[in-house]
Amino acid sequence: MELIRTPQPELADLIQRTLTRNGFTVERSEVGDQLVLSIPDEHQYPHARQLVQELIGDLKRQQGQVAVEPLTGRPQPLLSGGWLASMGWVTKTILVLCAVIFLTPWLIGNEVYSALLFPNSLSGLAAQPWRLVSPMLLHFSLLHILFNLLWWADLGRLIERFQSSGQLLMVTLVTSAVANVAQFLTSGPAFGGLSGVVYGLLGYLWIYGRLNPGAGYALRREIVIFMLAWMVICFVGLSGVVANAAHLAGLVSGCVLGGIFGLIRRGSANGAV
Repeated sequence: MELIRTPQPELADLIQRTLTRNGFTVERSEVGDQLVLSIPDEHQYPHARQLVQELIGDLKRQQGQVAVEPLTGRPQPLLSGGWLASMGWVTKTILVLCAVIFLTPWLIGNEVYSALLFPNSLSGLAAQPWRLVSPMLLHFSLLHILFNLLWWADLGRLIERFQSSGQLLMVTLVTSAVANVAQFLTSGPAFGGLSGVVYGLLGYLWIYGRLNPGAGYALRREIVIFMLAWMVICFVGLSGVVANAAHLAGLVSGCVLGGIFGLIRRGSANGAV
């Protein structure tokens, strides 16, 4: 059953890799100047079609319109199955953990927050190593958690869908650790939030996309400019209430990871992810 056709080899490669990685059997053919991807198993078709719709929707939001013919077959709404269904397990897990932990002070008291805060000294990490990254799960206001989770969901699922869950988990843990240590050295242990990781994901996708354009996805310039401008505003006017060191350290560590993996993948076969 024909799934999609496009004149762009990079887009066809990206869709085929994504489907194959998710367990679908994909057939590829050429019709004139169009590349056609088909799903021979009719039972797999509805799920494959949904995945491709979600993938193209993400590409349109990140890059503008994608040159692709409309999907064939029965109509199905974009992001069918709900918002959470469009995310991978790492994106979902962090989102749910942050939301549940945010509610714990009202439900069971402050014990959970106390157990997840950064320790009072770096030597305390030897006995409680999870505290190196656990502050990313803590939020202190509704606006704080909403802002962070919306960006997390948008940026995290790009990495998880187009690369892998393991890659997103690695980038998250590394940028969280770097951001948390930087913030501790600047202001002590009284901090929390996913924003350092959000800036890490931003930096990763930004540099990865510039170095490895063959991957077929990248952040729009306006998104990068907005987030960098917001970071500068926080440094200038909100230095007392925002974890600026975590933002900057997360961004820099994400850029470094994006540079490393962007160059590695660009050097592999046609920039395959």
